[in-house]
Amino acid sequence: MTDEPLVERFNLRSRLRFNIETGQIWLDENRMLLMHAKAFGALRQELWASLGAKRAKGLLFRMGFVAGQNDAELAAKLYGEGDIYDVFKIGPELHAFEGLVRPTIVQADIDWDEGAFYGTVHCDSSWEAESHLQLFGSSDEAVCWNLAGYASGYVTQFFKRVIIFRETQCVCHGHAHC
Repeated sequence: MTDEPLVERFNLRSRLRFNIETGQIWLDENRMLLMHAKAFGALRQELWASLGAKRAKGLLFRMGFVAGQNDAELAAKLYGEGDIYDVFKIGPELHAFEGLVRPTIVQADIDWDEGAFYGTVHCDSSWEAESHLQLFGSSDEAVCWNLAGYASGYVTQFFKRVIIFRETQCVCHGHAHC
């Protein structure tokens, strides 16, 4: 293993393409969007107001789940180009690369043969926690529903079995959960 960042080692920047003439951004084979975080925060606030917290949480979780699955498919293309754990860690790297959060795996118990993951991931600079803090103030419960969905979708697709992250504890401006 090397200390070179995974984004560089797996040459992920070369998979990001901007086509201004067609109005498209691509990460590998997936069309991406470059949106203002405040605009997405306004959508999140509207979902909360229209659907209530429980339904908004479920919708945001499912949206993140699909995003995580897509990034796991990209990681799967890189099998054989590095250590399996490094390929697995591409998910957190892509999440940071996409501007959503800076996740760091701090503890991981992985059974590669069984396809099982149990671990702890610290999430710093979460756009979702920051948005929640700005719109609703601090919370005593986890608020990064989209990020929990992403992590769940990523590991589910990576290990080919359902694995759900129950909550994410993000840190934003020194506030846990925000």
